[in-house]
Amino acid sequence: MRGKTGGYEIALARWPEDTDLARELLRNYGQYLAASPVGAAGMCIADYETELQNLPGKYAGSDADMLLARVKNQGAGCVAITQRVLKDGMLSTEMKRLWVEPNFRGLGLGRGLVHGAIAWAKAHGSGAVVLDTVNDAMPEAAELYRSMGFAEIGRFNENPISEVRFYILKLAARPETNEH
Repeated sequence: MRGKTGGYEIALARWPEDTDLARELLRNYGQYLAASPVGAAGMCIADYETELQNLPGKYAGSDADMLLARVKNQGAGCVAITQRVLKDGMLSTEMKRLWVEPNFRGLGLGRGLVHGAIAWAKAHGSGAVVLDTVNDAMPEAAELYRSMGFAEIGRFNENPISEVRFYILKLAARPETNEH
């Protein structure tokens, strides 16, 4: 998956080449959450330093990946994607750690990263894309999700934060082919 749009590029992370860039972007994301006036947001980053040191860790493999956004070869944003089976048995793709660096906001990178995650989900057979977020900590992200057709749903994971909200975007089923 690779794409250039509106002056930016979004591509799958290449490990180990992109480890330092991914770590930097994710560290900035964690610092933003830790500084949030919404106290519960800090809980999103429990054991976060361990996650950063172990990259690519859970963000590499046949059921996981990370998309990186670049503007003129500078790291501008990221989103991690991992597959999970929902309670109803549907294979879904969970978006995690969506982040756009402040100096690159307004270019459509967040929307581009979500579109990239949706394309990845479809290519990997997922029936939906899910995520959780604390709307008060990242109101722009929550508005983006709603504007892209995500709907609020009940809890699908064990995130302990009381203010967390859960979203789903159901993907159109692929048409079946009848080959003779």
